[in-house]
Amino acid sequence: MNKTHIYKRKNGGETWCYGNIESDSNFDIVCEDDMFDGIAADIDGEKYNTWHKVCSYLEENYNNSVEQIEVC
Repeated sequence: MNKTHIYKRKNGGETWCYGNIESDSNFDIVCEDDMFDGIAADIDGEKYNTWHKVCSYLEENYNNSVEQIEVC
């Protein structure tokens, strides 16, 4: 799967995003600390319909060191 977006985090890191977001998408999340890795199934794909919106939401509401996100 080709990389689709690179989000620049506030802490200077990057989040690499893969796949196409659909209204019913779930997201496989990989964090700097693997204790926080997992699947996000509660992100509204209609509201958060771009990688920038998804990454901003996760950075503010989940973890500020998400390294990679993939649609699953």
